[in-house]
Amino acid sequence: MRVSESAMKRWICRVPMLVPAAIVLATAMPALANDPATATMLFNEGRRLVSQGRYTDACPKFEESERLDPGIGTQFHLADCYEHTARTASAWALFLDVASTAGGTGQEAREALARKRAAALEPHLSRLTIATPKGIDGLQVRRNGESVPPMLWSSAVPVDPGTYTVEASAPGRKPWSTVAVVGKGGSAITVTIPDLEQVAAAPIAAASPAPPPPADEHPGQTERVVALSLAGAGVVGIGIGTYFGVRSIGKHSDYEKLCAGNVCQPAAVPLHDQAVSAGNASTVAFVLGGLLAAGGGVLWFLAPRGPASVAVAPAVGSSSAGATLAGTW
Repeated sequence: MRVSESAMKRWICRVPMLVPAAIVLATAMPALANDPATATMLFNEGRRLVSQGRYTDACPKFEESERLDPGIGTQFHLADCYEHTARTASAWALFLDVASTAGGTGQEAREALARKRAAALEPHLSRLTIATPKGIDGLQVRRNGESVPPMLWSSAVPVDPGTYTVEASAPGRKPWSTVAVVGKGGSAITVTIPDLEQVAAAPIAAASPAPPPPADEHPGQTERVVALSLAGAGVVGIGIGTYFGVRSIGKHSDYEKLCAGNVCQPAAVPLHDQAVSAGNASTVAFVLGGLLAAGGGVLWFLAPRGPASVAVAPAVGSSSAGATLAGTW
């Protein structure tokens, strides 16, 4: 789609104004999905509730409809619903978003109406300013659990009336928080974050030498258990390969019986495919089984053994005498 130069200029001019609006919407709107049928049903249900003056019940319907199938019409009705439920900042931001989308697609009447509604709301916007201290490395600010980017610090950000928990934290500093209540009708609240108190460094305890690791009474036992497991799996793989090999031979034999000369009966085609599939499965099973068995054998012979020991004991019988030699290697 080609965009005219005039439309491009309008978008560029709107960017600074839309930054706070985009941030308001980002926290208000959930992730998008795609279910047009359900979205349409919810949209119609929302309009029915609006006709009855039940805006509090209608807003969730429009929100879910917008999540399932975003549309400029749904956004306009949702903005209107926000305005009637005193969510002025959300309504203002959404009206601006509708105006921008409509302007970019040539819907001048809808753009003008949305912009008019946003302009009417702007004098009644409540704003929250979070003033931050200087010189704190790694400072993090959150509002109702959501991170506030540095570009919004010390700025009067439009917010819906309500209660907001403001938190601040930084490495090596004690965390701080407070609760701000933002009223309706153009209320302006400033929360000033103090210079966060530094945390005293904990004393470093003298490191005690680590105890030596316990001697392994059965060196190589784990390796040998794994080796046996691998070898067992290899035997199973070879067995499976044998089964599929026999099956492939049988299916191929049945296939040849149904093919006399150069003419094959229709039933021969699936037998040929089954023979090829069984043959492929047999090859894979044989290869994997062989690799597992070989790996188990290598691991068995590489497993560590205990130190060699030799013991000699006398052996005396009723008619003989000698010695017994025993040991481990």
